[in-house]
Amino acid sequence: MNLNVREGKFDVLILAGPRLDIWPSAGVRMISVLCAEMGLSVGQFGGESAIVRGVIPLPDTGGIVLVEDIQKRIHRLRARAVVKMVPESTLPDPFPGWNSQGLIPIETAERLRKESQIQWDPVTVILGTGNRALRFASTLLESRVPQVYVVETYTRWSAKRFASWEVERRRFEMLNGKMIEAKPLQLIAKAPLLWQFRLQDSHGIRVIDVGRVVSSGPYRDENGVKEHPPGSFLFELEQTASTTLEEDVEGWFLEEERGRWLAGKIVKALINDLGSKKEELDSNFRKARRRLKTALQHRENPFTPSYQGKWLEKSDSKKMRSFGGVPQHAHKTRPIASIECFEEIPCNLCQTACPSSAIQIGRVSREKNTILDEGACTGCGICLTACPTQSITLLHENETESISQITLAWKGAQPWNAREFLTWVNRRGENLGSGRVVTPIESQNKKIQLVQIEVPTHLIWEARGIKRTRTPASLDDPYLVADQRFSSSSKKIEITLNGEKRLVRDRIPISIALFEMGQNRPQDILFCKDGSCGLCDLSVDSVKKRACQTRTHRGMAILIDPAPESS
Repeated sequence: MNLNVREGKFDVLILAGPRLDIWPSAGVRMISVLCAEMGLSVGQFGGESAIVRGVIPLPDTGGIVLVEDIQKRIHRLRARAVVKMVPESTLPDPFPGWNSQGLIPIETAERLRKESQIQWDPVTVILGTGNRALRFASTLLESRVPQVYVVETYTRWSAKRFASWEVERRRFEMLNGKMIEAKPLQLIAKAPLLWQFRLQDSHGIRVIDVGRVVSSGPYRDENGVKEHPPGSFLFELEQTASTTLEEDVEGWFLEEERGRWLAGKIVKALINDLGSKKEELDSNFRKARRRLKTALQHRENPFTPSYQGKWLEKSDSKKMRSFGGVPQHAHKTRPIASIECFEEIPCNLCQTACPSSAIQIGRVSREKNTILDEGACTGCGICLTACPTQSITLLHENETESISQITLAWKGAQPWNAREFLTWVNRRGENLGSGRVVTPIESQNKKIQLVQIEVPTHLIWEARGIKRTRTPASLDDPYLVADQRFSSSSKKIEITLNGEKRLVRDRIPISIALFEMGQNRPQDILFCKDGSCGLCDLSVDSVKKRACQTRTHRGMAILIDPAPESS
């Protein structure tokens, strides 16, 4: 067989390691551009047209790289510095059963969810608490997977006990996801597409019947850049960036800044006299190092709010309200954006999307600077759809009234309808009460719905999520039709409730009238036999007991004004 070998020589070679889905990625482009600008010759080899067959280290620095092209020709390339792009480590330390079909890496799980109809029931467990792990877990919950656990196996993330941003954990828990700290012990096949997963936590052995275990990580604190051996200029750089910035802001940022830092290190070593470019290179090198430190600062200075029962501690609530991204005055007169990502994280998608330049995050400190310009904010809601963690809301606080409005972004599989019942939840996913949708709003992003809800004014700083209330389907449709008919009326009439005169909207269900007055107490309403109330189209123009005339509740009575003579 004739072997055609071609020789080549470069200053820097950037190679694609095995199992890379994206080529070239953000880090590859950053290293190439910065090295080329300094006068170094750079080569990129990877993808479908060039397969790296091996690297032979040289005695001093760099190495010889063997590359096979699409025509099966071998290229022997000499380089003074070699950078190999490698995927993130997503597999855990081995334990009994870890290599069975029950455990799949997260890249496989993401592809299966998009491209095939795979069952995630009854429970899905995800190992690792990085942003990628929590984002995938939240996506499963939004697509109506009944239960998802996220397991943290490594709790020493500086001062933090989980690896992700606080806003990603908040989104996951508001969707009723559960995060636990435990060590995997065993994964045993129990039935077709059903495994028994044994974990050890602080309380003992936990046994979970799972449909899938997804391995994501991270499993240890690493910097993403390695040199084997030190001083050889044979580097490995983790590929953390996705196809687009919006898919994974943190991964894109970390790979780009690591590439910037590594390019500076290579240029300094390979070029003896940088001349006028030395100052520019040093500046870029220092900026990259500082930005990398800032990106991981949330682990050293975590924001973990404390609670008294279901309510935020007063000190943490005060800290939230004084944050530079939270409105201070304008939200009392009109809907205003409230940006509630309190940790120093490298994300500014809301700033990029804002059409009125009302958000200025950039690279400034979030703790010391004002992020939101209340006067410039128009309340358009575009930033809600741009935020990947759903940590932005629109607030309209009516201090003089019992009801205020919140607008949230909804990414669930089932959209909301006007006047549909819902349950408010706090930032930990705990129930705060029941209400209904005021108006669902279409957004530019067809996958995201903006949902305006009414909440009691005293809950406007506590309620940050919604979920569906479990009510019989036969009760929903008749009520929604009746309520939509009455909700258009704005005329007020006077009624007497427990000896006090009140003004309420005319032609609305009794439950709405009492709710708006803050008087929705059990003794004020005679409940229907099935445990629901206000489901008939009875209006407040009556002040005596009157029979319900709807098909579902015909003959059941509702007490409007519980006076002694009518009780």
